[in-house]
Amino acid sequence: MQSVAGPDRTGILRAGMTVLIVTAFWMAVAGLVSNRDSRSIAVTRVQEDVVQVPEAPAPPPAPAPPVDPFDAFVHPGESLAADAVVSRVPVYDAPGGSVTQTLSNPTHENVPLVMSVSERSGEWLKVQIPVRPNETVGWIKESTVDVRSVPNHIIVEVAKRRLTAFSGSTLLMEAPVGVGKSRTPTPVGNFYVDISLKNPGGAYGSHMLSVAGFSNVLRSFGNGIGQIAIHGTNNPGSVGQFSSNGCMRLTNAVVQQLAALAPPGTPVFVLP
Repeated sequence: MQSVAGPDRTGILRAGMTVLIVTAFWMAVAGLVSNRDSRSIAVTRVQEDVVQVPEAPAPPPAPAPPVDPFDAFVHPGESLAADAVVSRVPVYDAPGGSVTQTLSNPTHENVPLVMSVSERSGEWLKVQIPVRPNETVGWIKESTVDVRSVPNHIIVEVAKRRLTAFSGSTLLMEAPVGVGKSRTPTPVGNFYVDISLKNPGGAYGSHMLSVAGFSNVLRSFGNGIGQIAIHGTNNPGSVGQFSSNGCMRLTNAVVQQLAALAPPGTPVFVLP
């Protein structure tokens, strides 16, 4: 019999190899795509899982150092004082306004009435008067007073227990001063000398400069109404200490030096 030849073995093998190669190629391509998608998903998930931490707030600025009241003080030039020339001085709430009170001259202490002038408006003067509450002001007619200039001013620094006197910004003198104890503190404010008295004696020493300011604690003291003063002392060890009932104590020699620089009407600035 004549045999029929079977399929070409070599061709079959070549066809099989071709199929395998093509299949492997597409599997490789599919793998690359799959890996790329997996990496993309992983990156996306990592990004989604990252917690956004807010930036820490900036620290608050450091507090400014406290300002020394003396360093911030603006020295005045010459001031004006008003000496009453009538027996009764009406005080008004405004120029041409209503009378709020009437001041006697001499005062209840039998001394001339002196006021400190802060403003002038025509025939009217704005003045500080020696009554409670501290730093009370009003308007008076200039015709009821004589006006004069006062060249110097006094500064008392309570915390530092220091007194200085100036002409403008020129230092004239400096000295330690006794001030009020914690239960009877020296009041802080803008005042003026309203009486200058030589040799009051005893606890007041060789001179007393009465100040138109009043204790915030004592409504009366001794025979007075709780008014403060700068004065000498018979207890020099109390100078430079928190030692008084609100007054300001200097040694006798120093208060006499100050009295020569500070006639009635001289401004007295009491700082914390």
